[in-house]
Parts: sequence; C-alpha cells; structure tokens
Amino acid sequence: MDVFEALVEAAETGRPAVLVTVIGMESPAGGHIPSRPGAKLAVVDGTVAAGTLGCAEFDTAGVELAASLPEGETGTLRRRAVFRHGEEQVLELFAERYDPQPAVVVAGSNPVGRAVADLAERIGRRVRHLADDAADADPLAALRAQPPGPRDAVVLSDHDAPYVDEALPMLLAGEAYFVGMLGSRRHAGEVVDGLRKSGVPAEQLARLHSPCGLDIGSRGPEEIALSIVAEIVATERGRAGGRMGLNWAA
Repeated sequence: MDVFEALVEAAETGRPAVLVTVIGMESPAGGHIPSRPGAKLAVVDGTVAAGTLGCAEFDTAGVELAASLPEGETGTLRRRAVFRHGEEQVLELFAERYDPQPAVVVAGSNPVGRAVADLAERIGRRVRHLADDAADADPLAALRAQPPGPRDAVVLSDHDAPYVDEALPMLLAGEAYFVGMLGSRRHAGEVVDGLRKSGVPAEQLARLHSPCGLDIGSRGPEEIALSIVAEIVATERGRAGGRMGLNWAA
C-alpha cells in the first residue's frame, strides 16, 4: 500500500491521517543522509501506515510531528533535529492533516434504515450502514470496534433489535453528536425508563433523539428518512429545525 492509498483507506474508515513530506535536509557534520526531498510517510492512528522518510529514526520524527499537529490545522512546516548513530541530522518536514468527513452511522436493515443511509449518502455524507440481515452481521461488534466520533451521527433503525439494549448506553456515553432511535413515544419512554433504572446519567439520557426525526407528518420509509436526516443536519448546525417562512399576514 502506498501513502495515498493509506490516506484513502483512512478517510473511508473515518480515521484521521497525517501525510509527512521531506522538504529539505542537512547534515552539519557532512555525513550521508538516508533520505531525499519528497519522501513521504502516512501516519494513521499514531502509527506508520505506509511510506518512509528513509530510516527508522526519521520515521519516528515524522510520527512525533504528526502527533503534535492539532485537529483542524491542515498543515505545518517544522525543522526536526534527529540524532542518528550519534550524528545530528536536520530534516525540514511538511505535515498535512486529513480529518475524516462526518459520518452517518445507520444500524439496521429495515426499509427506514436503508432509506436513511441512501438519503444521507445523496446529500454528501459518509455513510456506515451496519446491516443486521445477514447471518454473520453484528452491528454491536462494529460499533465497539469503531466507535462513532464527535462529528458522527448514529441512527438505530430497529428498537427491537437484540443489540440495542447494549448499544444504546454505549452510544449515549460516547462522542457522537447525534444518537437517534426509531420508535413510538410510548416505546421511547419505556426505553428511557429502563436506561434510567440501569444507572444511565440524566445528562446522557438528554442526548437521546427518540422518536427521532422532525415532525413533518412523515408517511412511509422515504419520508421518515427525510425527517430523520433533516434533524441530523439541524442538530449538527445548532438549529431547532422549525420553518423559516414569516407570517406575512401579520
């Protein structure tokens, strides 16, 4: 795998990545430098995913630089002094950070779940559809292996699915800015009562969007999906989701 393939894979799986490139180098003592301008290193999850800056010491310097790059800072130029075999060598490195696109994580394969995934993808969101209609499907394991981050929204499309009782407390304690579950108000109330009795704190219960979706009188999977995706967007943007039109008759 080359560095650009590693960046694409990181983006598709929702992981931040940093591309470190050698811009310049010098050896004050005049020794050989085992690198070249343009050498690249892809750092994903704090480790080398692909490429090399020339040697293990230089790669370590690249990983350290990647770790120091704050979220939201797209690029930085740094000089790094590296001691290799007792000799100081100086690298000029450029680091570019690539943060993952926000994702809509949909658990469930019912018609509404599929419609939410389709619509979210059509408006440009990265979608993780955790299907549960195959014999080896395990949405709970997938959520544990790759927990949604602070820029992600999660929709549980089947409140009766066997994994919901374990997934919901985990998601409410997690980082996702939106945790939604389909279901009637009666069923949502029963779920919240159960979560409260199990010790889930009130501030986490307040994060649950259930029934999820804006009240637009939805009928059918596509319209329900429209209301859910609209609420996701409104929540992300800090909006209430009401009408924008004014009362021109007043």
